[in-house]
Amino acid sequence: MHIIYAHAILSVLMEPIVSTSFIPKRPVSAEPVSQQQSGSGSVGILSLLTFVIVLGTILSFAGVYFYQQTLEKQKADLQAQITQAQNGLGTGFVSDMKQLSNRINGVKALINNHIVVSPIFAALQATTLQSVQYQNFTYDFTVDPGTGAKMVQVTITGIAKNYATLALQSDAYAKSGLINNPIFSNLTVDDKTQQVGFKLVFTVNPNDLSYQAFIQNMNTAPIVPTQ
Repeated sequence: MHIIYAHAILSVLMEPIVSTSFIPKRPVSAEPVSQQQSGSGSVGILSLLTFVIVLGTILSFAGVYFYQQTLEKQKADLQAQITQAQNGLGTGFVSDMKQLSNRINGVKALINNHIVVSPIFAALQATTLQSVQYQNFTYDFTVDPGTGAKMVQVTITGIAKNYATLALQSDAYAKSGLINNPIFSNLTVDDKTQQVGFKLVFTVNPNDLSYQAFIQNMNTAPIVPTQ
């Protein structure tokens, strides 16, 4: 019996001893840990950002509204100034301006429809040979039968030294940009002087006889004919 007790005591002494420590490794706080401490900071920042955005939106709408009101006021002031200026002119002034405009348009139409004969004389002076003389000159408005365009028809009577002179004279007319389709007719020979009488008919474009064309061609050098 004693042997059994001794063996049990020996077994207990030979078992490994486990060291257990109840001392905490970090100080223990007596206050309870709050579970909402970490989330409260995020909620505060989000609320601040929302407030700033809403405030900025309100200020923007207010600025647009006041700017629109300013533009409307400027528009109304400008319209009032225009109305005042129109009333200041008076109906009499407007009527006088309309009459002046009608007179100016009438003068322009008269100038555009009126022809200047001097370019024809200048063309004849530049192309007529010395042995050709003109006796009579007339012009009239006619219509080209081929194109229906309005033309100025010139009729001239005169005398030339001989038939050869008329041939040279026809070639000289061809050098002019004003004289179109010159035709000699009614040729007669004087028994004493042997000179040839003729009738000349040619056409001129009315646009070449306008005042504007006349001014543009004033400085054009004439063609010097040769006999």
